[in-house]
Amino acid sequence: MSDTTAPAAGSSGALSPDGRVLLVLIATDHAMFDDLITALLDIGLTGATVLESRGMGSILREEMPIFAGLAALIPEHTGSRVLLSVTTRDQADRVFGYMETELKAANRPIALTVPIEKTSGLLR
Repeated sequence: MSDTTAPAAGSSGALSPDGRVLLVLIATDHAMFDDLITALLDIGLTGATVLESRGMGSILREEMPIFAGLAALIPEHTGSRVLLSVTTRDQADRVFGYMETELKAANRPIALTVPIEKTSGLLR
């Protein structure tokens, strides 16, 4: 188990001592997801959690009948897969590079990184 704490803001330029970030990918294109996972493995990102999610439109359509009149305005498919990975900034940059060069803009997942200040329980 490893515990890390970030240095004070501005002390080294990186928020975590080992440059870790939380990579979040939200993919609505299920056909592209297998290729994305393969690319992540090629990049060296081997630890991630994938969550199946439902969009707000799905909840409005199925569980809130008061909004049934809006069903025509809500896309039929509103689910996605959310991938979460604690990784290095370098690996996250390579993931972004892959998406920008290999995936059409319309097929790209929503992607973001969040700096990590502290971790516990990660295996190195």
